[in-house]
Amino acid sequence: MMNIIVVGLWHLGCVTAASLAKAGHHVLAYDACRETIVNLQQGKPPIFEPGLEALLKECQTAGTLTFTHSIPHFSDGDLIWVTFDTPVDAHEVADVDYVMREVENLFPYLQTKNLVVISSQIPVGTTNKLQKKCDQLYPEKHITFAYIPENLRLEKAIAVFTHPDRVIIGLDNHHYKDHIQKLLQPFTDHFIWMSILSAEMTKHAINAFLAVSVTFINELSVLCEAVGANAREVERGLKSEARIGPHAYLRPGDAIAGGTLLRDIHYLIQLGKEQDEHTFLFSALLDSNHHHKKWACQKLLDVLKDLRNTKIAVLGLTYKAGTDTLRCSMAIETCKWLHEQGSEVQAYDPVIQQLPEGYASFIQLKSNVTDAIRAADAVIISTAWPQFSELNAETLVAHLRQPFVFDPSGFIASNIQQDTRIKYFSVGIPVCN
Repeated sequence: MMNIIVVGLWHLGCVTAASLAKAGHHVLAYDACRETIVNLQQGKPPIFEPGLEALLKECQTAGTLTFTHSIPHFSDGDLIWVTFDTPVDAHEVADVDYVMREVENLFPYLQTKNLVVISSQIPVGTTNKLQKKCDQLYPEKHITFAYIPENLRLEKAIAVFTHPDRVIIGLDNHHYKDHIQKLLQPFTDHFIWMSILSAEMTKHAINAFLAVSVTFINELSVLCEAVGANAREVERGLKSEARIGPHAYLRPGDAIAGGTLLRDIHYLIQLGKEQDEHTFLFSALLDSNHHHKKWACQKLLDVLKDLRNTKIAVLGLTYKAGTDTLRCSMAIETCKWLHEQGSEVQAYDPVIQQLPEGYASFIQLKSNVTDAIRAADAVIISTAWPQFSELNAETLVAHLRQPFVFDPSGFIASNIQQDTRIKYFSVGIPVCN
C-alpha cells in the first residue's frame, strides 16, 4: 500500500481521501482551512454525501486517514493528489485561477521527483501549464504532473470512486505508469491511458455529450407536449435503437443544474474563442437549457394566469437529491422568481434545516411536507428526494387549496397521474385530466 497526500478537501477531496484510506492506503488529507479540518477530524464533512461521514470516522479510527491544516511534508508521500473543487459563479463560469493559485502555492514545498496528480475540473491545457511553470521555477526538483479526471456523481460518489467502469489517466511521463496503476488497483484493472491533453479533453467531451443528451430530450419533450405525444414513450423508443442504447442519458425532466456539466460547456466555448473556431452546438445548448429552466414557471403562468397573492409549495431545494448543496440550484431560482411574481413561497427539503442568509426573504422554510403544501395553490416537485415518492392523491387533495401539481421529472407520476381530481403537469406529458 502507498502513502498518499490529498490536497483540497471539499466533495471531491473528501471522497477521494476516504476511499483511498478504506482501500488500505495511508492518507494524509490537507486543506488550509482550519475550520474544515477541525470538522473533518470530528467526522463531519463540509458537504453531505451518503455514507461519507461514516466512512471518514471509520478510516480515522483505523488509522489510515489523518487530516491537517499544516503544509504536509511532501517527501513522505508516494503521490500527491490535487482535489480542489473548482468554484463556479451564478452563470456556471469556473474560477480556474483559484485552482492554479492553490497548486502553485504548493510548488515551494514539493520534493524532488514528487508525482502530482490533478483531478480538479480544469480546462484542457491547465495541467501542462502547471508542469511548465513548476519546471521553470524549480527545474532541479523534476516534478511530474498527471491528470485523472474526476468521475464522481453526487449521491453516488463513493460507489463511483470505489467501483468505476474504468479510470482515464493522462500521463506523459510513462516512468510513473506502474506507480499510478498500483494506487488504483484496489478499485479496478481497467485503465485507459492517454496523453494529459487528451485526458483533459475527454473530461470535457463526456460532460458535453451528457449535456447535449439532456438538452436534446428536453427540447424534444416540449414538442411532444405541444402535439400530444408522450415523451416517456418516445424515450423508450429511442433507447430501443441499438445505436443509442438503454443506458443513454435521455430522460425528460428538469434543465441541467449545478456546475459540473455546464462548466465543461463553458470551457469548450472559451476554447473555441481562443482557437478562433465556432462552437455553434455548445452555444445553442446553453440557450436551450436556459429556456428550459423556465418550464415550471411558464406552466404555472399558463394555469394560474396571475401569481400575485398566490401561495406556491416547493418540495426540494437542493440542486439534486443526495446532497445538501444549494449552489446553482434551480429550485432556488424558481423560488426567487415566484417571489418576484408576488407569490408566497412555502418550501421543504429533508436536509435543509436552515436557509443561508438572504434566502429567508423569499422562502418560508417548513419542517415537513404537509406544512409546505397546506393551503397552497400549486406544488412544484423540484428535487427527487425519496420521501416525496410517498406523496399520494389523497394527501395532496386534502391539503392543497387548488389541486395543481408540477412535477418536471415525473417523479411522482405513478402515484397521482391517473387521479382526475388533480391537474398534473410533467415535462413531455400531455395534460389529459
